[in-house]
Amino acid sequence: MMLRNTLTRISVNRALPTVPIRCAHLQAVTKASIDNLQGRWEKMAIDEQEDIVTKLTERQKLPWKDLTNTERQASWYISYGAWGPRKPVLEKGDGVFIAKGVIAGLVVSFATFAFFRSLGGEDVKSMNKEWQMKSDEYLKSKNANPWGGYSQVQSK
Repeated sequence: MMLRNTLTRISVNRALPTVPIRCAHLQAVTKASIDNLQGRWEKMAIDEQEDIVTKLTERQKLPWKDLTNTERQASWYISYGAWGPRKPVLEKGDGVFIAKGVIAGLVVSFATFAFFRSLGGEDVKSMNKEWQMKSDEYLKSKNANPWGGYSQVQSK
């Protein structure tokens, strides 16, 4: 079986005329179209972006050493750069703005709590220490929850 496949392959290869395969040397993408691509990419028209991607894709089929440094940088930016879905959500300086907002929110909430607490008046009578001690005595007399304890004292 293996010998038959090898002989078939040899006969087919001999039957085909030997035509040298010619790799067309593609011209380099113009430097003006890819220079400062990081700053212009998102503002470019979609047709222009597709044109640049197509040209760079064809250039990348050649050996890597044949590409110019600008073409390598442009190819890397298009493939892995911070644009589209990989663009950072926060920009520079946004962290400080968020921190200031969080601090302001905490200050407002503490001030609101203090204001309403000052308007509250006296504590509820069941929150004073004497009431809680009497509740302890009652629970002890009823033998309530002997394993976990029955202390009701919460105030100092």
